[in-house]
Amino acid sequence: MKTDKMQLWSQLMGSPETHTLEAIIFHTACIFTGLLFICSIIFNYLIGLYTLSILLVPAVFFVGLVYYLSKFRYKLNLAVTIFCVLGNLLFIVFFLKNSGINGPGLIIYLLFFFLVISIVPKGQRFAWMTVNIMVAVSLIFFQYRYPESVPVNYEDNQSRHLDFGYVYFFTLIIIYFILTSIIKSYNRERLLAEKRAEQLEIANQSKNKLFSILAHDLRSPLNSIQSFLEISMEFEIEEEEKRNINLSLLRETKYTGQMLINLLSWSKTQMEGASVKLLVLNLEWALETTLLLQTSLAEEKGLILNNKLLPNLHVIADNDMLELIVRNLLNNAIKFTPPGGQITISSEVHGKECWIKIQDTGIGIDKIDFDRIFSLNSQSTYGTNQEKGVGLGLVLCKEFIELQEGRIWVESTLNVGTTFFVSLQISSQNDLFALHLN
Repeated sequence: MKTDKMQLWSQLMGSPETHTLEAIIFHTACIFTGLLFICSIIFNYLIGLYTLSILLVPAVFFVGLVYYLSKFRYKLNLAVTIFCVLGNLLFIVFFLKNSGINGPGLIIYLLFFFLVISIVPKGQRFAWMTVNIMVAVSLIFFQYRYPESVPVNYEDNQSRHLDFGYVYFFTLIIIYFILTSIIKSYNRERLLAEKRAEQLEIANQSKNKLFSILAHDLRSPLNSIQSFLEISMEFEIEEEEKRNINLSLLRETKYTGQMLINLLSWSKTQMEGASVKLLVLNLEWALETTLLLQTSLAEEKGLILNNKLLPNLHVIADNDMLELIVRNLLNNAIKFTPPGGQITISSEVHGKECWIKIQDTGIGIDKIDFDRIFSLNSQSTYGTNQEKGVGLGLVLCKEFIELQEGRIWVESTLNVGTTFFVSLQISSQNDLFALHLN
């Protein structure tokens, strides 16, 4: 019920997505001014002020008109101008027809000025205050010089007191709701500004991270290749030494290539947003090519890569994203596992989830770094053979797995090994298979 009322209020006032703060305040002023006029028509009629009741009927129409112009036609400036001009004219008539200074006219004119300075541009406030003062002083002077032109219309003293009490009550209500609306709108704008500032700070950090990578990590392998070519052109290099240099450059360019893939993938997600195509995939088939390439890399370093993925296990995932995630996790395992170690990729069924485990016998990760490794705050690290890493692969893994409505987490013990877990939803066609395994 409360949510429905808030939605109705938002529809009447306008939302920050479609209207400015000034427009929302103006709509609030129009609605409460219209309610005041409608109630005044009924109240004035009951206490015998029939002429005033009739004069307020077109006032309700004009308030509805300016509300329509601003809320639905998005012509705020025109609506505000009409509101201010007609408001002053209406007050003059109200003052002369409702007992002048013997009635509540001046109180209502102060309320009108409060509404005006709440909605007009900053540069017009002094001008409208001047108009307010000139109109009020002129009417007071006019009644002083020609008192018979502004008759007292109250039937008795009770009617006058009722009218003043009524005006005081509605003035208080309108001021309360207008101020509340201004404060709420201001707080909403402030929160949006803070959120935008946070997003800008994150974007700046990402940009700085990207520039740092481009300035240092991509320059390093290029410098190595350039230096080798310069040396080979000027000096004779023995075949054994040349072979060692070639192996070193090959290894460095492989990791640089992977780093470029991560950079391009990450940059695309930041600029365009990631497009996820969830499909039912046979896990073993989807990762077949990736595992062949990673097995070759592992063997070059003297590692054993064990494939223990369950057969005929179908998951719901984006094929390209899944390959990138597994490729990055296996690259990390190869990088931080010394020669002679083992890496195992396996899958397990846990209810409606498939857990992909990538376990190594490497150097491990300190527990205090568990959360940081999935963010851009992670530091560049070197593998056991001085393979360079920039801390971007795991950031991509986390972003891509969450886009597929999955999870990623890590368990590790220093100098023992690390296990990364990736959780994905199992396709419904595996329900019987999952039950059989459990």
